[in-house]
Amino acid sequence: MKKAIFLLFIICPVIFGGWFFVPGAYWTFQDGGVGFFYAQGEYEKLGWTFDGRYSFSNDLWLDTELNSKVIGERTALRFNFSQDSIQNDWRKPTGDTTTIGPYDAMEYSAYIRQRFKAGKSSRVELFAGYNRGEYKSNYSYDMAGSWDSEPETRIADAVDAGFEFSFDSREDPENPQTAYYFGVRLGGLYFPSAGEENFDFLDLVQFTDSENNWPPDGSGYIELDQRFFGKLQMDKVPFPVILALRIGLGHHLTEVPQLVAFKAGKDDFLRGVDKRHLMGTSYYIMSGELRAQIWEESYTPLVLLHWLIPGYPNPRPTLEIVPIVEAARIYGEYVRDEEQQMTYGLGLHWVFSDYTVIRFDVCYWGKGETWGAYFSFEPSI
Repeated sequence: MKKAIFLLFIICPVIFGGWFFVPGAYWTFQDGGVGFFYAQGEYEKLGWTFDGRYSFSNDLWLDTELNSKVIGERTALRFNFSQDSIQNDWRKPTGDTTTIGPYDAMEYSAYIRQRFKAGKSSRVELFAGYNRGEYKSNYSYDMAGSWDSEPETRIADAVDAGFEFSFDSREDPENPQTAYYFGVRLGGLYFPSAGEENFDFLDLVQFTDSENNWPPDGSGYIELDQRFFGKLQMDKVPFPVILALRIGLGHHLTEVPQLVAFKAGKDDFLRGVDKRHLMGTSYYIMSGELRAQIWEESYTPLVLLHWLIPGYPNPRPTLEIVPIVEAARIYGEYVRDEEQQMTYGLGLHWVFSDYTVIRFDVCYWGKGETWGAYFSFEPSI
């Protein structure tokens, strides 16, 4: 079934006018080999993107967006689906060294976003969406805090609505030279399934503690995001060097399920941490990248598509070598480790000024002694 869905999403972009598409594969430490298909189209009043991935371990990720310029600056519909195998179940109590896992996390979301201009460089965006997660394992927990071999499926869902204000001086968001970005997001969450006995949790103690009023009916949250970009003056370096810095903060008003918790180990948040090891209700992050643009018009395997397909563009992207450093801390009553975490690594970025950014980052989490590899079509900062 998952393979059929993946093939359907691959065929549709080609049929309906995908003017830029990239098939390929890459390797990660946590998922092994992953095949992908990325496509996008941009027209006068309409645009769309599709990103589909399927791992050799039978995991699946789909992300697609359709946007229109009919109302305001942009109206966007976005759908995301993931079927992911989590190798370790970090919901077990902190200090418990028992190996429990893996479990399957199936999550999807659907959002509508409406953006309006609020000035030359300012935007206001309204959003509303629905998230749902199902977490299947071959074992189960009880209120006494023990586990047995009985299979169980836990669920969580969330209705999300709010607004975002941003100031963005980047003329080219994919490849900024000297610019500043500031964004603030305010939202509210309602959990329709909070009264169900199999509602999911972050930590077994959260589930078994009768005094913590778990689960809540909903929560509110805020996120702040600042980004700085500057072109460094280095006379003895024969190529441009861009410094990119990010400072971010986030906070939920109550404890939340893993579906909407802040998670480390994503492709733009503490790269290198293994999946779902660190989840919580609040965070701060400081990250930096030094983007050395060593080759202005490089070559990629996409030149083969230019030779084989009439009319396919011949992109010559800027190649960047990018050292990466991230420092962050995740807070919450049930976070496994509230101390500050550090990750660092190296990335290869191909900047397509007319299309998008393709990047491959490899990062290491020293405290957990784990590696992560990330492939993305969007900049991390």
